[in-house]
Amino acid sequence: MVKFTLPDEPTKTIADSTAKVYKSKLNALSALGFDSVKRIQDEPEEVIKAIKEITGDGDTEKDRHARRTILSAIFWVAEMPVKNAYHTYWQKCIPFVNDANGDTWVKKSKL
Repeated sequence: MVKFTLPDEPTKTIADSTAKVYKSKLNALSALGFDSVKRIQDEPEEVIKAIKEITGDGDTEKDRHARRTILSAIFWVAEMPVKNAYHTYWQKCIPFVNDANGDTWVKKSKL
């Protein structure tokens, strides 16, 4: 299995346990041909298709969480402009329910 080539300095500092999870998600992308930050930055539409391939085409809370975890791993290693395809896809993967209070999740733009 081809491992994802991590940058020398990720964009954020995270806990070792989180880094381990993110590395596994990036390695899953690597197995589908997206093995570097450059590939992720240059081919967002193809990477999003790969994310859908990895997580399936369901739309359960579990599916959305899996997609957000992969997207978080991408944001950990890759610098992105504020508006980008990954951010747009993230908005499609928001939770159904706010775990803090049990209310329906409200997008930040609608608060």
